[in-house]
Order: sequence, then structure tokens, then C-alpha cells
Amino acid sequence: MIYIYQVNSDQIRAEKSLEEVLLDLPKSMYERALRYRREEDAFNFVLGRLLLKKGLEELGLGEQLEKIQFQKDGKPYLDAVYFNISHSDNLVVCALSKDGRIGIDVEKEKELELENFKSWFTNKEWNDINNSPDPLKRFYGYWTRKESIIKALGVNLSYLHEIELDAQQDFFLSEGKHWYLEGADFGLNFFGAVCSEVEIDIIQKKIN
Repeated sequence: MIYIYQVNSDQIRAEKSLEEVLLDLPKSMYERALRYRREEDAFNFVLGRLLLKKGLEELGLGEQLEKIQFQKDGKPYLDAVYFNISHSDNLVVCALSKDGRIGIDVEKEKELELENFKSWFTNKEWNDINNSPDPLKRFYGYWTRKESIIKALGVNLSYLHEIELDAQQDFFLSEGKHWYLEGADFGLNFFGAVCSEVEIDIIQKKIN
């Protein structure tokens, strides 16, 4: 089971200051949050951790939040549960699972010069994007899935060049290992995807 929590950061920012929302986090996380120069980025960081806190509490792991460790590449992890956080514009999401590694990505739709992204796709994928009735939508479908994959695998952005996806398939093979893929619905103008090493069964929760 994968639990996905989401929150609209604009709603929280309209009601509370950064200092107020920080009070709901352990003091050990204050310094990290205050490093961000932009208040929006600081809010997104704090809200991501608060979603994680909510998920841990509902999974009976509330004491785990201060046990976050970091891999060499800076990716946070917990021994007791797999989790991943993503945000775009005013949407922050957090996915948790006890069953296997996961990655989640969310992107707010905006007009793009698609040609600038050509190098990140294989010829097959690029042709599929450009021949689609809605190239921008197809682009985001590929992009969010690829981002969720590299987050689940714990690799860097350059690994995108190693991935070739079939838009009609809900899985991806990496070194012979089967990874599952699924789109996530975050509402109008947002695209999302989840990658998991176990079959995907999602429960989504909106936090106000």
C-alpha cells in the first residue's frame, strides 16, 4: 500500500506564518528550513516534512521523524518506512510505503519549448510525444514517470538518458528488476506519477 498526502501551500501561507508552521516540526529541522532564501521554498520544505509527520503518525511510526538520515547524494531516508516528497508551484505531496522503495513526482502544467527537452528522451519517446494529439500532455506523462523512477532508484538526473518508456505500459525494467508505474491524480493542471518496486495500490489524502 502507498499512502499519498497532499497539501495546497497557498492555503497554509494565507493562514499561518513560516514561524508558526515550524512549531509543528522538531527543532532539529528549523535550521534546514531557514536556509532557503525564498519563503515559498521554505514553506514547501516544511510542509513536505509535515506531510511526512502526518503519514508516520497514521502508520504508527510517529517517533521516526527525527531519525531521518541522508545518503551520500543527500537523499533523505528512514529505516522504518520508505518515503518520497515532491512539490510544484503550490502543491506539496508525500508518499509513504512499508512495502518497498517508491518515488513520486508532481509537475504543474505550464507552456514549454518542448525542443529544449529533446535530449532527455529516446527517439521512440520523442516521436511519440510529437505525434500525440496533445504533445504537452504526453510530455508531462513521460517526464513525471521518469522523475518518479530516478527518485525510486535513488539515482541522479543523468539516469534519465538510461530510461526508455512505453506510454502504454505500467512498468519499467532496470537491470532485470521490474518496477511498477502509475499516474497520480492531483487535480486540474497538475501531472503526477508514482514508481514502486511492489504493485501499486494507492490511498490519497488531502490535508487542510
